[in-house]
Amino acid sequence: MKTINKVTLVFLILMGLAFVKVGIETTVSPQAVLDNVGIELNNNSALSSMRAVYGGMHFIFGVFCIWAAFKFKREGLGLLILYTGGFVLGRLTGIILEGAANAFVTQWLVTETISLGIALFLFYKLRRVVN
Repeated sequence: MKTINKVTLVFLILMGLAFVKVGIETTVSPQAVLDNVGIELNNNSALSSMRAVYGGMHFIFGVFCIWAAFKFKREGLGLLILYTGGFVLGRLTGIILEGAANAFVTQWLVTETISLGIALFLFYKLRRVVN
């Protein structure tokens, strides 16, 4: 297995585990997770929505990334590019429109930007190895 394949495998598994962790934490206690950004979930619909988006969706994205690490590396990286790209775009838009966010959100912006860069790099390098 070429080095780029090994690095991609590890990256997808780590990202997958991170998604699974967020998914489980938010499914179990959505309010505890959203307390980090000052969002109060004060009704059943809000709790259900957060369990769906941050719970179920993140959990399934994580499972897909782990599966993709072994079967569909480029597709897994594609999902990560779309996911992290969307988060980075949304967070930067928020900073432009409302100003700086708290330290928790800023930390995630940095993490998501780095993850996006790694995913883009691996996607490009993996394409060159496959072709």
